[in-house]
Amino acid sequence: MKKILKITGQILATLLGIAVLWLINLLFQPFDNIRIYFALGPEPQVLVDGQFGYRDLNKNQRLDVYEDSRQPAEARADNLISQMSLEEKVGQMFHPAITIEPDFTLLAFHLAMGRVDIDAADILDKHISHFNFYGKPTPGEIAAKLNSLQKVAARTRLGIPLTISSDPLHEASRGGGIAAFSVDGFSAWPSQLGFAAARDIELTRQFGEIAAAEYRAVGLRTALHPMADLATEPRWPRNFGTFGSDADLSSELTTAYMLGFQGESLDKNSVLSMVKHFPGGGPQELGLDPHLPSGKRQIYPGDNFDYHLKPFKKAIDNGLRVIMPYYGIPIDQTDENVAMGFNKMILTDLLRHELGFTGVVCADWGIVSSRAWGVENLSIKERYKKSLDAGIDQYGGESDTQSVVELVQEGLISEARINLSVKRILVNKFELGLFEQSLADEQALPSLVNTKEYIAAGLQAQRKSMVLLSNNKPGSIGQTLPLAKGIKIFVDGLGAEEASQYGTLADSPEEADAIILYLDTVFNGNQIAGSEELIDQLLSGILPDGNLNFDSSILAKVERYSQHKNLITVVDLNRPAILTELNQQSDALIGTFGVYDSVIFEMIFGAFNPQGKLPFEIPSSMEAVSEQQEDMPDDSLRPTFVMGHGLTY
Repeated sequence: MKKILKITGQILATLLGIAVLWLINLLFQPFDNIRIYFALGPEPQVLVDGQFGYRDLNKNQRLDVYEDSRQPAEARADNLISQMSLEEKVGQMFHPAITIEPDFTLLAFHLAMGRVDIDAADILDKHISHFNFYGKPTPGEIAAKLNSLQKVAARTRLGIPLTISSDPLHEASRGGGIAAFSVDGFSAWPSQLGFAAARDIELTRQFGEIAAAEYRAVGLRTALHPMADLATEPRWPRNFGTFGSDADLSSELTTAYMLGFQGESLDKNSVLSMVKHFPGGGPQELGLDPHLPSGKRQIYPGDNFDYHLKPFKKAIDNGLRVIMPYYGIPIDQTDENVAMGFNKMILTDLLRHELGFTGVVCADWGIVSSRAWGVENLSIKERYKKSLDAGIDQYGGESDTQSVVELVQEGLISEARINLSVKRILVNKFELGLFEQSLADEQALPSLVNTKEYIAAGLQAQRKSMVLLSNNKPGSIGQTLPLAKGIKIFVDGLGAEEASQYGTLADSPEEADAIILYLDTVFNGNQIAGSEELIDQLLSGILPDGNLNFDSSILAKVERYSQHKNLITVVDLNRPAILTELNQQSDALIGTFGVYDSVIFEMIFGAFNPQGKLPFEIPSSMEAVSEQQEDMPDDSLRPTFVMGHGLTY
């Protein structure tokens, strides 16, 4: 009871804090806007040198190397670095969030993380030029906000444009999970697991090309995806964001996805793909997620560390430019048990020296301020120093530039070390063409996003991702699906409007010729936070525990429905679930990975033949789950369905 009261008090304090910050922002934002306006320089002019036109970004009335698009990116980066102050350099190494039309939950998270929405001031005062977007805006609202910020950046001393990133935005409404979203106005596709179920390399690359086009249209130039992690631990909540358990399949799909976003080389049509979470975040102890202190341990009981590297190796060999290490501690794999972002053997010895990665290493969000696993005893400045020594170039979710500036001023980090990271970061920015054109074309936006072609491609991908697990009850003869159109159907969990296009809706199971039941991803309770910090309590509220059994009330409903004719059970498998009872009770069982209701009914009524294959095995029981090893793929005893299983009509 005391703990509940304490958490309630923290939440109330958060609500009060949001209200106070809102009032302060309301009162002082006009004054801050005026301060920023007068502190900024003029907008860059377009000048001509000979017959070459360029943007005079530093407003000095002459062509500098960094303003000359004919010059190599490395030479431009060197020239710009030579003109930058220490503070301007350090600003490039931070990658905090901005919010656009956030909901209340997002506001609460930002406050709990100590983040207030002061992005224009960050650009001017802290010289930050990388942000990641969160919120629930329309594409037009994204483009308008990002254009306004780019105009602020253009009027700073050196006119360095912004690079704006985002987590996945294209998940169909029934897909997704933590750090993946469905934003209205973009084309809709299955989750990464859905692409693994489709097993179509060209489809995955096509998605990358279309998603990148929609990102570019609104001003987003970095994708904080895909996840190259492997789904070897079924309890891990982020299985939905992987390409499944097979390292070879994941390698092919990760690379296709990345090349779809980036192209064969970076240019003005590219969107950077930040592949994550190096060196593979799948083998979480007991499946606990490392966003929370309770899940900080990554373990390898099967001595299978190298298996998880395979997708990253292939991505590096095919032009990977930005990579994100994970939160977890690789227990007993290196000379010290500290998290990936502080681990020199992981980031320098393995990633740089052994695998040959030359791009940007961007820390996962908040590793210094709040997720500093293994180095909790260090001060903030000591954490920055240790992570820089380990090999971090940029800090996701952080904005404390002053700590890094002080490390250099105190002689604890050399400016040459800062220059090394800043050059890697700026080279990417130059190659994306942002110094020449950073603004989205707001007028053209309706013709660039959610086009008929893109919508059709997304729907086709959803269809290819669906997996028919069984088509009759064990021991019975004949196939249940496809159903005949026009029959009487009772629907539970799916849209009545979509259902009515295929059958007559019955008021009760007893009246129906078939019952169609949809079940969301299994979620019985929350992962234990492992601390009483407010941010951990909030994160705990969206992370499931490790129980993959469906609740007894759901199983009772399934048993009740099974007494009638033709029970078709559809299960979202964005995390493996125990399907033993469902398989025994259902006349047909379908697995999905983020699809529209309309696509589900299309399959059930035979508009297309299912062709998806399971991207991981389905364990038979929680006892089997507890006996499998976190780092080994598909190793539970007597699984209900093996990896790669999938029927057709």
